[in-house]
Amino acid sequence: MSMKVPVELLPEVVRRYDQSAYAVVSDPAGPPRVTHVVPTFNGETLTFGLGRTSCALLEDNPHLCVLWPATHAETMSLIVDADVLGVAADGTVTVRAAAAVRHRPAHDDG
Repeated sequence: MSMKVPVELLPEVVRRYDQSAYAVVSDPAGPPRVTHVVPTFNGETLTFGLGRTSCALLEDNPHLCVLWPATHAETMSLIVDADVLGVAADGTVTVRAAAAVRHRPAHDDG
C-alpha cells in the first residue's frame, strides 16, 4: 500500500521518523549503492554526506532515492525520489525532492 506525500510537506512528515535514512544510488555496473545518511532540510532541499564512489556515480546519473524505514511509531516507510542539485568536494550532496510516498507491504488482510 502506498500513499503519495506532497513534497512541500516532507519536512513535517520526516519529523515522524528517526533522523537516519538510507540513500540509494544507481550503479550501472552492478547493484545499487545503499548508504546510511542523516539528511537535513534547508527549505526545499536536503543535504547529507556520501562517499567518493556514490558521488562519482551521481555525476553520470544525478538522481537518487532516500528511504526512511518504518519505525515502531511509524508503520510506513517514507521513500523520496530526488534530483541532485550539487555534490561538494567533501561529499556533501544537495538534492531536491521530486516525488515521495509512504509505503508498507500489502498484507493478506487487505
